Amino acid sequence: MEKPGGGGSREAWENAVRPSPWLLAGIGVVLLAGILFGLAGFFQPGNVEFAEVQGGSGKQVLGEAKKKSETIVRKQALLDRNMKLVEGLQLSEGEHRVFVSATLVYLPQSPEPVQPLDRKMITDDGMEIGWKMRYGFDPADPAICEQDPDGDGFSNLEEFLAKTDPLRKEDSPAKESKLKSRSGEPLGMTLSFPEKSGGTFTIRFQIGSKRKEFKGKPGDLFWVMAGPGGIEIFAEEGKMAAFRAKAKEAGQNHHVIPVRVVSYQEKIEKIKDAKAGGVEVEIDNSEVCLQRADACKEPQKLVFSTTQRPQSLSWDVGEIRLYTPIGGGKEIGPFRVGETFSFEGKEFSIVGRDGKKIELTSAGEAGQKTFWVPPEISAPLDASKP
Repeated sequence: MEKPGGGGSREAWENAVRPSPWLLAGIGVVLLAGILFGLAGFFQPGNVEFAEVQGGSGKQVLGEAKKKSETIVRKQALLDRNMKLVEGLQLSEGEHRVFVSATLVYLPQSPEPVQPLDRKMITDDGMEIGWKMRYGFDPADPAICEQDPDGDGFSNLEEFLAKTDPLRKEDSPAKESKLKSRSGEPLGMTLSFPEKSGGTFTIRFQIGSKRKEFKGKPGDLFWVMAGPGGIEIFAEEGKMAAFRAKAKEAGQNHHVIPVRVVSYQEKIEKIKDAKAGGVEVEIDNSEVCLQRADACKEPQKLVFSTTQRPQSLSWDVGEIRLYTPIGGGKEIGPFRVGETFSFEGKEFSIVGRDGKKIELTSAGEAGQKTFWVPPEISAPLDASKP
């Protein structure tokens, strides 16, 4: 057969229309490059980075792409696992955690650490936060300290300091802790030992210009009743009781001081008188030992007194008045040092005074307790008096 439009043989025509091997190879390279770019765009997020393949074949390029794909799948699985751990995590109070992986950074919402509540912290009113919360009070309310929810006469602050229940009236601080002093100035009664003869002696009691004397001997017991109005001395208990009852009917509450003569000792001592040029002289230092039988039970020694060498003791017989706000407020007294009185079902004894502070003792199951009653700052105008 001849080539159309011209002469020649069939073999010459077939050679003329057969594709060139170089053309086919070029088309194959273009198709392979398109496939590779398509795979890279599908498996690799973000910008495409072209990998240089030197001296490699198409199979080598496909192997590299497969490895990258598997790496991406592994990273995604790790990301999913970390997210599940974060979602299931419960942070303790005051803690923040930071997790960092190859592809994830987890940060807390607030950069500041959470401060845990300190239940022992003392607020400005002097009370613990935990104590307020225990009894249902608002820790931020400054008026809580002055309130008295159980009506026992003690504020929440006083209940906190005493470690008692502010909601139970039967569990209250000691009632005597509410006592305050309204005492006036002390009134001193002077005791002296001016005379002695044949084993007997004289004890003089004096308030101002008023005086009374008792002549006795060791072992004697007598009673002294003293006050602003004067001094009374009784050697018989019956006469003392009758006089005191009559005084009470008249509205007078004189404290009676029982006095016992414990001992008497003659004591003449020789000393050198520096004023007389070192001459040895005799000094009478005879002693009478007295003991009060009221709340003041310490023995006291009274030394023989002369005009040239006066010796004396002083007992406080001034009135003492106390005040308590319990029960609407009332005054208690008058009392004197050495006297015992009842308050809220307990017995208390006045054993001393330091200015306007009063020293009291009380006896209980735990033994004798001694404490000081402070002076009140101001007394209510409507305080009732017994």
